[in-house]
Amino acid sequence: MVAAIAGKMLKKPVCVASGTFGYGTEFAPFLDLEKIGGFVAKSLTLEPRSGNPPPRIAETPAGMLNAISIENVGVRAFLEEKLPALPEAAVVIASAFGTEPAVYAELAARLSDHPRIAGIEINASCPHVKSGGIEFGQDPKLLAELVSTVRRATT
Repeated sequence: MVAAIAGKMLKKPVCVASGTFGYGTEFAPFLDLEKIGGFVAKSLTLEPRSGNPPPRIAETPAGMLNAISIENVGVRAFLEEKLPALPEAAVVIASAFGTEPAVYAELAARLSDHPRIAGIEINASCPHVKSGGIEFGQDPKLLAELVSTVRRATT
């Protein structure tokens, strides 16, 4: 063990970023999830969200552009279906997204109550969503309010 997060030991000091690893189950056939440091699951909302209609990914000469818009199964399906499908020893950090601090806080409280969640990421920078996201990330006062509201709702 080389590092710890929220009292949970990590086998490696690096975690996979949210938005790159789905819910973890997608990568289980290709890699032992217990051997990586941990991963931040795809951002969650209170209710399932379909995101933007396709096409929403475009290749460019310099890389790729995307406008997924936080498509996800919602917190309930994540906790009841996705999380139990992961190995017990996998370190999981949940990512929360909402449109106002109270929504983030409710989401964070639900995630915080689950013993398998090692931490919560606040997604305050999603530029593809009209309300929330980037609005919080661009204003230090709004971001401070968001972080303190979420922190009060978690353990």
